[in-house]
Amino acid sequence: MELITVHPLDQETVGTYVAVLRGKQPVPDAWRAWWTPALPAALSPARSGSEHAANQLSHGLALALMTRWPAYFQQGFGFTTWEARVDRGLGMLLRPPSRLFVEAGLPEPVARAMPIRLDLQQGMMGGAWIPARLMPDLERQLDLRLERTAKRLHDGEFDPYATLGLMLEAVTYARTQGVGLYEAMDVVGPGGETAGGEAVVTPDRVRLAPTVQERIAEAIRPQKGPGLLARMFGRKGHEVFSPNGKTPPPSDVTPFEPE
Repeated sequence: MELITVHPLDQETVGTYVAVLRGKQPVPDAWRAWWTPALPAALSPARSGSEHAANQLSHGLALALMTRWPAYFQQGFGFTTWEARVDRGLGMLLRPPSRLFVEAGLPEPVARAMPIRLDLQQGMMGGAWIPARLMPDLERQLDLRLERTAKRLHDGEFDPYATLGLMLEAVTYARTQGVGLYEAMDVVGPGGETAGGEAVVTPDRVRLAPTVQERIAEAIRPQKGPGLLARMFGRKGHEVFSPNGKTPPPSDVTPFEPE
């Protein structure tokens, strides 16, 4: 079960989180519901290359972000799964978590132990992120490829209204707030439960713009096949029926007849 969340990402929270990890700031009161001494303790093994410890650190950032921003949640939803199953073009906008943490002051050897993307088999980790400056690009990309994306989701047995709608919501919210987006895994429970009752946004078709709903409906509408008469008389570009199973020559070409 892939419990993936997407979180609005601001640099202030990232900087505070790294400073608290390094003991340079006290733990904020809003973090008490989930904070544990195991997080700063993970710095040392992560510095030695422990991926498990590094995942603890990247997972903790998502919890910190949830105390300030809503999290967007649907099972199987996220950047890693979107890139792998829906649109590989998203990968051009994704950045590795190590870069985010290094820019906030985490020692580079610690950050280097963080995987580039979510490992769907491991759980409890943070993953890729998209900078705030790229939100308009992502929003345009989603709009330009909306019909193709909806069809791929539908063909893959995903609900395009829920999955595509939630992605559009998250991206639009991030753009209007001037922040980026960060993905994480196992931050919430199967029903969206959180440790401190933080806000979690789940899909709701009612919030999806009618014009977007119409575009999705058109994209996933089954294509009608040719009727019996069309197949018999060659309408809509189909071959003309022939008793011997062959297409007769065009009417303006005289067939060769041996003497």
